[in-house]
Amino acid sequence: MFGGALIGIFTARALPNHHLSNESATVVKLTAAVVASLTSLVLALMLSSANSSFSVNAGIVKKLGSDLIHLDHILRIYGPEANEARGDLRAYATRKNEELFPVSGVPAAANRDTSDLLDVLLDAVVSLSPADRRHTALISQAQVIIANIYAERWLLWERPGTTVPVQFLFVMIFWLSLIFVSFGLFAPVNVTVVTSFFLSALAVTGAILMIVELGNPMHHGWLQVPREPMGRALIEIGRP
Repeated sequence: MFGGALIGIFTARALPNHHLSNESATVVKLTAAVVASLTSLVLALMLSSANSSFSVNAGIVKKLGSDLIHLDHILRIYGPEANEARGDLRAYATRKNEELFPVSGVPAAANRDTSDLLDVLLDAVVSLSPADRRHTALISQAQVIIANIYAERWLLWERPGTTVPVQFLFVMIFWLSLIFVSFGLFAPVNVTVVTSFFLSALAVTGAILMIVELGNPMHHGWLQVPREPMGRALIEIGRP
């Protein structure tokens, strides 16, 4: 975009004066306004889609943390017989938290590891021998919650975010470059104008980057879903 503005500035010097008349400026500004309106609409749609993806993923993580706490509460009520299952639950929650919010990078087999730990947790719950109807009811509730955790795990795996095609970004940046070319054609050449073009291009680039990151909150970029729900869940299920 900044390059487009510079192209416009240098092109204006090479054009005959009648190409830079007030009538020409009016036409160029009108056509630039059409492209600017189209670009604004596309950016608004991208932002809406990215925000929706972010909200959905954040909601899934919050629900996952709530289910982990609920399951631990049920196993604690069950009694000492469920201590092994609680240990498996803590192991799964810890590994899942590391997968969702890694300190540095994501292991290639992260999803497979958490899947195995969740299977171990389910086996531990199913293997409990209920002594009465109360224990039977608690095991049934625990199995329902584990089924929810399975669903949430797959939702996070299958819905990582909204990916913007590179070709789409290329076309949109081309539109923005054309707009900046039209600005440069009729702009005076001085440091203030050039600096303004650069800062404007930087601001628009930052907005596009923010939208792309917002739409991919599970890709471990600089903009991620809040980790507090999983952190609170780990603290809660870590209690004896």
